Amino acid sequence: MEDLEKYKKIGQELIDKLKLRTFPVAVKMILPGEEVPSNALRPQDVFGREIPACMGYTWVRRSGFSFYFSGSDIACKPASVHYFGLEQTEDPDDVFKAWERKARYKKDAAAEKKSRENEATLKYGEIDGFVVSPLNMTIVKPDLVMIYTSPVNLSHLILAATYNGDCITSHFNGMESSCKEAILRTYKTNECQVVSPGMGDRVMAAVQDHEMIFSIPESKLEMVLENLFLAGQKLTMVPFGIPHLTPTVTMGTIFGQPPEAGVWDYMRKRMKK
Repeated sequence: MEDLEKYKKIGQELIDKLKLRTFPVAVKMILPGEEVPSNALRPQDVFGREIPACMGYTWVRRSGFSFYFSGSDIACKPASVHYFGLEQTEDPDDVFKAWERKARYKKDAAAEKKSRENEATLKYGEIDGFVVSPLNMTIVKPDLVMIYTSPVNLSHLILAATYNGDCITSHFNGMESSCKEAILRTYKTNECQVVSPGMGDRVMAAVQDHEMIFSIPESKLEMVLENLFLAGQKLTMVPFGIPHLTPTVTMGTIFGQPPEAGVWDYMRKRMKK
């Protein structure tokens, strides 16, 4: 319980500092034989049917529900089979054939497969399922946390995650992003991820057009929180200071004297003549 209180506090601080409109989502993989929290709801029980996992993330971050997903709870079978390894088909290529024949997100089956060559996936049976819970009232110690937020907050989170000298490498192919990038790649690499929500996220899970995802492994959660708004602390003038005001383009910013960061003049004086 003491561990959970720490994570709940981190969740509330992230909400307060970033002025988040929805709760950060804690995600925990349930390994084979591991106990499932009794207060994690089953989508089958709540909705009477299986649902897309990304829709569950929306319920968590907007309603405060906590869910446990097994294969039978996930309507998006490519996610259940190909990514989480919770179910399986006889032919491993079934998922690529399904995408090509019934969706055509890429030009053909070969392109569908090629675009997913370096994906992060779990083998069948690696986990029994996973729990998603609002971080500020979490029922699990998270393996990772997904933050749905604005592009400007995404910038702050990237700066916080790289403040100690790291660099973030993310992958994009436009599909299944919350499951495969925000959850599985973060889980398998233990690195922060910048995620552009995919079409399922947008169309079925109601991720808004102003929302992006930043995903943080548990091991870096405190670091990111502690580093928020430290980047650029020597830049004291607006709009470079942090927290900053987002300016708009006006005649003054084009023809007047725009503000300059001290870095510019420092470098200008050291240019070779």
